[in-house]
Amino acid sequence: MEKIHKEILGLMGKIDIDCRDEKDTIIIDLAGQLDVYNSQELNLLVDAYRERGFHKFIMNLEKVTYLDSSTISIFIHCYQMLKDEGRFVLAGLQGSPKEVFDMAKLHDVFEIFPDVTSATE
Repeated sequence: MEKIHKEILGLMGKIDIDCRDEKDTIIIDLAGQLDVYNSQELNLLVDAYRERGFHKFIMNLEKVTYLDSSTISIFIHCYQMLKDEGRFVLAGLQGSPKEVFDMAKLHDVFEIFPDVTSATE
């Protein structure tokens, strides 16, 4: 399984990211700032895992310090793509990214968990 993670992560650019699987779910740990310049890579990452038969994802945003509307658009796209065949949830929102989700009332769209542990239960 480690080989698949390394192969897929090789597709990524400048996002500080790590992937792991737990209970048939891919957990994508993100760190830093997600914006128009790198958010599309998240879509490529999810697509790469889907092509290999994975359909359940948790985006761990605990270490994300900034995200913009392009990132939210990618999250919405991934959610819509997976809602019938799998799962796409967010975990660990805090700080500025949490404020963006609160203002946009995105809690009505996404399943959002305080941490990865509660998202996997």
